Amino acid sequence: MNNINKVNDVLENFYKLFYETEDLALKRGIKCLTHTELHIIEAIGKESLSMNELSDRLGITMGTATVAITKLREKGFIDRVRSDADRRKVYVSLSKKGLEALGYHNNYHKNIISTITENIPEKDLDHFTKTFELILKNLEDKTEFFKPHSVTEFPVGAVVSITEVKGTPIIQDYFSANGIEHYTSVKIVDSEEKDKVALLKEDGLILKVNLLDAKNIIAIKVEE
Repeated sequence: MNNINKVNDVLENFYKLFYETEDLALKRGIKCLTHTELHIIEAIGKESLSMNELSDRLGITMGTATVAITKLREKGFIDRVRSDADRRKVYVSLSKKGLEALGYHNNYHKNIISTITENIPEKDLDHFTKTFELILKNLEDKTEFFKPHSVTEFPVGAVVSITEVKGTPIIQDYFSANGIEHYTSVKIVDSEEKDKVALLKEDGLILKVNLLDAKNIIAIKVEE
């Protein structure tokens, strides 16, 4: 437990100091950008992304992404164009000013990492990198574990907790009447029918749902 506490303290202190240093660098270099805006610029990079692609990449809602992009465009860091093929689609890319901010940010990261590791032996850096890559892999696995998915994507035998029920009011009312609501747990069991998902409910009854309707039931896997 002592080692776990040490790891936790080291990580917390690292990120706190790293972002404090980044904040100071921002105030000296690009004063009009926030951390969030800078990371959006970094996420876009040299690509042209649809708003859907950008929100997925950042893990935020379309609404949040739209507000942030609007502010960045007003500041002159973003260009927005509508698709010729589908006028409903909006693509965003970095303006010349945005590319300059990206270059500044990338150089800052390279310089700060080079500075804080310059007195550490190469073999120690190699060991640190391999260890941290393993920690990142474990974190990715845990993140994937907690990601919500449609119940159609879980294997038979999985126990899941319902986080959201989508669909029309009629569909939502149907599921609610059958005990499928937020925070209820169900087990995915064999439906014996290819076009249906079978859910073993907390009351012991099995509800069979066609695949199309079942996609409206969003859940996360419960740790065993």
